[in-house]
Amino acid sequence: MPAKVDPQLLTKVELFDNLTTQQAGEILAACTEILCTAGRVIYETGQTERALYILLEGTVEIDVASPRAGERQLAQLEKGSVFGESSFFHASPHSATVKALSDARLLRLDRDQFNALLQKDNLAALRVAANAAKILAAKLQQADQCIAGLLEAYAGEKIHEAYARFRS
Repeated sequence: MPAKVDPQLLTKVELFDNLTTQQAGEILAACTEILCTAGRVIYETGQTERALYILLEGTVEIDVASPRAGERQLAQLEKGSVFGESSFFHASPHSATVKALSDARLLRLDRDQFNALLQKDNLAALRVAANAAKILAAKLQQADQCIAGLLEAYAGEKIHEAYARFRS
């Protein structure tokens, strides 16, 4: 369903930093609105859709599966959060499952719609990409800190070697 959101509200979302209300409206015009009931899976590990999601209302959880640890909650996201950006910018399957913990309202920006904006040299799309890079960099730094903490806790030589291989 087409998004029925006041573009002014989006200027408070980090993904829309430095966008005017008009530019936020341009991105909004390329989005669809999704209403989810609690428990609904938004996407699953391994799916290959390329879409970026903005959480307008509600709470979602990001779960990752590990052969040894089973499924674990990686994060819980609240209003204003963005997710799906890894597969949106890098054509690869999703590495996590996302599901609604409560009733949720989302905006979905498909990569094809985003590409159409980029083809027109749309400044709003370029700013969204720059903001997404900032969000991804922060998430990567958090992941690095988490890995460093695990290395501290399990300071075996094999773990350090595995981490060095992972980073190279």
